[in-house]
Amino acid sequence: MAVEVENLGQKPYEPLLLQMRELHEAVQRGADGRIWLVEHEPVYTAGRATPKHEITEGIVEIERGGQITYHGPGQLTIYPIVRLPKRDLRDWLKRIETYGVRIAEALGLEAEPSVDGTGVFVAGRKFASIGVAVKRWVNLHGIGVNVTVDKAPWQKVRPCGLSPDIMTDLSTAAGRAVSMQEAAEHATAAVSVLLDPSDPL
Repeated sequence: MAVEVENLGQKPYEPLLLQMRELHEAVQRGADGRIWLVEHEPVYTAGRATPKHEITEGIVEIERGGQITYHGPGQLTIYPIVRLPKRDLRDWLKRIETYGVRIAEALGLEAEPSVDGTGVFVAGRKFASIGVAVKRWVNLHGIGVNVTVDKAPWQKVRPCGLSPDIMTDLSTAAGRAVSMQEAAEHATAAVSVLLDPSDPL
């Protein structure tokens, strides 16, 4: 599978959302997939499972699963706009979870996936949130990995329906400052689990 990993740097959310949807449609038509690494300007997004009363002005409603989450500086969001390596949604969610685990492991951390396929935890706290939409076996959206984030924006919502106090980041878990560049390098090195059906989960 020919897939290019592109680090797009800092980008506002909504213009990139339009580009993601265009790429998603192109991959369905046979184009090569891409994996985008992005650091977003501050934004709240609401997935399909978000209770309607929680969707207030300024929150961007999107087609991924899950509930409200936050994207902002210090978070590395990875969008694998690719054909699934297997036509199996559970396998795909497990691959994204394993991907998050491997990023943490590269920093010497012991991480574990959530019980419901929506994130990855270290020491009982959540550092990565997952939300995807799959059409014709092509993925849209992805995983947001907190590298060094301001915790305050999480306090304004219930991220993925959980207490905001459960959120953490890789720098806190590692006990040292983890740079966005380092996190991006580890994210790039781990992409085989997203692309290779023979990669053990």
